[in-house]
Amino acid sequence: MNVLIADDDRFVVSALQQKVDWHALGIQQVYSAYNIRQAKKIFEEHSIDILISDIEMPQGSGLELLAWVRAEGYQVQTIYLTNFADFHYAQKAIELQSFEYYLKPIEFDKLELIIKKAIQKVKVSRQNEEILKVGQYWKENEEELLEHFWNSYIKRNDAPLSVERLQEQLNIQHIDYSTEDRFLPLIIDFFPYQIADREKIISVFKSENNLIKKLKSIIQTVFQRNSNQLNGFLSLGSDHEQCLAIFKVTDSPDEEDYAWWKKTCDEFIQIIHKELECDLQCYVGTIDTLTHIKLGIQKLQTYRNENVHYRNQSFLLKIEQKIKAKYIEPNLQILEDYLIIENRDGIIHRCQQYLHQLVEKNEASQSVISSFKMDITQLIYTHLKRKEILAHHLFQGKIYNFLQEQSLRSIEDLMNYLTYLVDVSLDYMKFTNSQQSVVHKICEYIDQHYHENITRTNLASNLYLSPDYIARIFKKEMGISLINYLIKKRIEVAKKLLTHTDHPVHLISDKVGYGNYSYFTKIFKKETNFTPMDYRKITRKSVNS
Repeated sequence: MNVLIADDDRFVVSALQQKVDWHALGIQQVYSAYNIRQAKKIFEEHSIDILISDIEMPQGSGLELLAWVRAEGYQVQTIYLTNFADFHYAQKAIELQSFEYYLKPIEFDKLELIIKKAIQKVKVSRQNEEILKVGQYWKENEEELLEHFWNSYIKRNDAPLSVERLQEQLNIQHIDYSTEDRFLPLIIDFFPYQIADREKIISVFKSENNLIKKLKSIIQTVFQRNSNQLNGFLSLGSDHEQCLAIFKVTDSPDEEDYAWWKKTCDEFIQIIHKELECDLQCYVGTIDTLTHIKLGIQKLQTYRNENVHYRNQSFLLKIEQKIKAKYIEPNLQILEDYLIIENRDGIIHRCQQYLHQLVEKNEASQSVISSFKMDITQLIYTHLKRKEILAHHLFQGKIYNFLQEQSLRSIEDLMNYLTYLVDVSLDYMKFTNSQQSVVHKICEYIDQHYHENITRTNLASNLYLSPDYIARIFKKEMGISLINYLIKKRIEVAKKLLTHTDHPVHLISDKVGYGNYSYFTKIFKKETNFTPMDYRKITRKSVNS
């Protein structure tokens, strides 16, 4: 806290500086000025809390100084010192909201009492100003402050806060909640993606500007009623595919109230489906006090994570039963028979029927669905292996990884994944059934990559077929082994380069895939009966003659 003494009498200024125990009063800095011009400069350069000023000064009065201070908006407590008990001065001082009007000569013990009162008034003024600032800041940033509170409260991984600690946090963050206030959580799962032609992932949300703002607006409109209001909307992941809405509830919950939440969630699903062309699921939690809401949200998340449902449905944790089903595998023999005869529709229908029955019996737990997915995947992989197709190479890439990652989020997602497996498998089996097509693909690959280090293994990896199978059918169709076909291709290209270019032989060796010049020369001579240099000389003579 700082003080400015403004008086044209240097003895008065010196006496005030020396005889008042400023440090004991809590004053950090005492500035002095002998006229208005100096005083104004100090106000502009430093923070002044208390002004002790004479009224009668040359170059302008202390009243004029205070008028300027008020006009500039400086918050300061003013004590006037004067030799004149003039009513006009006193009246003007009051109009300018001065703190005290004190007649000289100065009695320092009395003056200290006045300064102490001024200091107290500065402190009160600061507190009031801080309260106003906090109130204004809260009003302007209410949504952000509430969401920051909920983020830190819900997402923290340590032990639950005690009532006392929670109340302390509310006070620190200026959140107008009681620990007994009641809230209802609503988890919303969005499915904002589509797969186009098994090649492209299209995200609905990425094309939406101000997505969170739009979602909050729709939620506030749909769920608006006197007994509850949206107090928080948090994204539970970086991609906004799962969000948490928190409503403050004032009425006592009853069966009809929960029925209203179910009905309103169903309406919300229809609106989002129409507005954003996006599927979703809603999970309504139970109403809990602020002290217990975190545990309630965790229970709701656990229920959502342990069960698999169809999209575009809403669920009430209050009435949902915990699933305790054991996995009973489907008739895998029938599915395998369908694979053998390449009956796509039969496989898809059987899988859909099995999953639908699980949902109808309330047995579609995460563990049961996961076991079913594993069995079908294994069935397809085993069948492909019999066909000598490398499933682990066939099923890879962005689309497969995405479908695999999403597969246990909903029944539809699992069917998207299984349908992809079936379609890709049957398409590739159809391709491999024509050995000529496979051999053509092999030749095409060699013709484009002859300069690389081609092996049966990398051929197999690129064609998703076993190395032995590739070697066997190639020899059968072409009447020549893979390695001999590759050698002939490389020598054919080398002959053209030797004839029609001036490239050095060692460079031509590199260009056709032989890093070892000696080995290239040996292979070339074996195939043509000439060394590369001799072949160049002979062909050049033939061309020139």
